[in-house]
Formats: sequence, structure tokens, C-alpha cells
Amino acid sequence: MRFSVIIPTYNRSYQLMLTLTAFEKQTYPLDQFEVIVVNDGSVDNTLERLHQYQAQAPYRLLFTSLSHTSGRSMARNVGVAAAKEDYIIFCDPDFLVTPDFISVHAKYHEEKPLIASGIPNMWRNIYTQIHADFSEQEKVTAAHILRPSGLWSERYFITRETIDLVTQDHIRNQTIPLDSIIMPWDIDDVGKAQYCSTDVSPWLLSVTRNMSLPKKVFLQVGGFNDKFQKYGLEDWELGYRLHRTGYKFVSIQEMIGYHQQHPQSYRNFDWPDENLKLVYESHGFEDPELSILSICEPWDSIILYKNTLRIIKSWQKSKHSVYRNASRKLRHACTRSAELYYEDHHSPAYQHGLTVLKEAFIAMNELFVQDQSEHNQQEMVRIASHACRKLSMSKAPKVSKVRKVHKIHKVHKFRGIRKLRKIRKTRKLHKVS
Repeated sequence: MRFSVIIPTYNRSYQLMLTLTAFEKQTYPLDQFEVIVVNDGSVDNTLERLHQYQAQAPYRLLFTSLSHTSGRSMARNVGVAAAKEDYIIFCDPDFLVTPDFISVHAKYHEEKPLIASGIPNMWRNIYTQIHADFSEQEKVTAAHILRPSGLWSERYFITRETIDLVTQDHIRNQTIPLDSIIMPWDIDDVGKAQYCSTDVSPWLLSVTRNMSLPKKVFLQVGGFNDKFQKYGLEDWELGYRLHRTGYKFVSIQEMIGYHQQHPQSYRNFDWPDENLKLVYESHGFEDPELSILSICEPWDSIILYKNTLRIIKSWQKSKHSVYRNASRKLRHACTRSAELYYEDHHSPAYQHGLTVLKEAFIAMNELFVQDQSEHNQQEMVRIASHACRKLSMSKAPKVSKVRKVHKIHKVHKFRGIRKLRKIRKTRKLHKVS
């Protein structure tokens, strides 16, 4: 089994070099994989460092550059087009892989085509550098974590250059001070269980920091949508298409890499303005797995998002019309929320619907988590019905232009008939006289 590792990069030269060096230490045979770096229009020294490193890399390293910054979707598609192997692993330039990274991915692909995801264990963060453009708060956090091990210096608060805490030699000699540089925060066990559960929205496992699949599967669904040029949702949108095509997702349980902490400002995280709208342009507003994204963000509360879906879908299949009707109303309300989001997510109509539905979902989730007794189910129906009525009552009655024109036409027609009858009656009277 041979792999092509695809790494898109934009102005991440320090972290990229550490990630590439980590591939030197793979337990998987070095001649059984290639690494393809796609430089997405970087303006730092990425290209210079890639040229220097390529000559010494003990594995096949290819790199190419886009003429201008086009986004991670386009960069990954370019990488896959250059890939020569049958299996693809997507990796980020700031993901420091462990020696068994490729071996673990290979293990999950031994039986049948599937999508293997590093969620939820890929979210652990480590400090490999102190960045000059860390915010003041980010430096305070770093100091709190690094001081006990003596890795923090007070001059880092005012440094104007990047300070290396982990070097390529640390990786080659396997002397990374992991216990001293790892951030202590992690997603809780409940959140991990929700991400690993694939009964609803399994495509949430599609996060390309650490994900693998057969190349032919990726090509079958058309690859990434390259309209996504900014951060966020492009990997979930791919996952949604993979899910709809029938492919299965599995969560990798092993810890096979760490995210290198960097300034949050690097993320360019503005998907609410554009990327969710691109999702709706591609797939419409009807599927609650997508429409609920306009109300509940999974990264904010994965359990609220998934339990809301579970309630709606279980009611939809119920034998009782009360539950089916409640499901239908909620699906309609979510669809309307997504439509309003698409039109203008700052509008009072969307903001009102968001508040009403989110409050209802939170109340329903509290009951759902307690137990799914008949009493709680009925109370959830009451909450859902009240929210939907509230939304319905808040809508001012509108008469469409078509209806207005039709109404005016009917009035003129009625007046014309009355006038014609009056003329005929007058003529009849004249005739008699």
C-alpha cells in the first residue's frame, strides 16, 4: 500500500520544515510514500527552504507553486493531480506527525475503501515556536505553560523574531521536549464520543489536517470545491459529498500528530460571510444536517448540533403523526433559517429566528440528555411547536406582486361588469319608453 501525502502551505515555512523533517522518522518504508507540498502563493521564504531541504530529504519530496494565493481547496486539488500513489493522506504544514503516522493510516485501509480521520485526537496543540506576532494574550498563555520547564524567557514578550523551541535536530534525534511544550487543554470525552459517533453527520470527521482515503474515491466525488478560497468548511463540504455517495468514515483512535500553535490571526476565519453560503449554493437548504449549521455550530457544541438532528430524524420516522408533524415543522423552520442566512445573516428576520430556534434546541437537548421517556418527548414536542408558532406569528402577512396584480384585475373586472349592466339597463329603459 503506497501513499501520497498532500500538504498545502501558505507562509508557514518554520512549521513546514519541522513537519517535513518528521516524515524522515516514519516507521513505514520511506520508499512507499511521497510528500507533495503545494505552495499557495507564499511570500515568506517557503520556496527557498523547500529547495534547500529537497536535496537532503530521504523520501520522495515534490513541490509546486501556484502563481497566486488560491485557497487550500485549489492547492489540495493540484497536489492530488500530481500524486502518483493509490492512497491520499491530507496533512497540514503545521501538523507535526509522529513516527507511526503513515503506518496507522495504512492499518485503517486494510479492509475496504473508507475515509480515515484523525479526529478527535488531532486537536492537541504544542508550542514549537514563539511567534513575534502572537497577540499579547497568546504570549501570556504561552508563558503560563512554558515557564515551569524553563522554556520561557521574559524577552519573548517583546521579541520581533520567531524563536524556535523545537528544531529539526530535536526531531531527528527524537528529543522533542513534548511534556514541556504541550498545551494542557483538550476536547472533553463527551465531545470526543460525539465526533466518533457516525449515526448522524459522519462527514464532520472530514477534517483534512489529518485524513486519508483512496485516490479514486476522492476523484469520484470531484475533489474539493475550489470556490472555497478562505478558511473553513471546505473539508466538511467534501465530506458531505463523500457521505452522500455512500462512503464510510472512521475515527483514528491513535495519537499520531500534534498541531503546532500559531497566531489565531493566521486563520483568516471569515467563513460565516461566504463559505456557508457556498455550501447552500451547492446543496440547497432542505437537508437539516446542513440547514442546522445556520443555527448551531458543531465546533461550539457538537452535542447540541447532533442531538437536535437525532430528535428531528427520530420523530420523522415515528408511527405517531404528532411527532412526524413536529419534525416537519422543525425541518421547515431550519430550512427557512438557512434561506434567511443566505439572503442576509445580519437581517432582523434571521437574527430573530436564530434566537428562537437556538433557545428551543437548547431546552430540547436538556430533556433529550436526561432520558427519552414519553413525558420528555411530549415536552420536547411542546417546546418545538411553541418555537415554530412564535416564528410563524412574527411574520407579517405579505401579499405577493402576483396576488396584488390578480386582486386589482378582479376589482377592475367586477367594476366593468357593474358598469356594463348599468348601461344595458339604461338602454332597456329607453327602449320601453
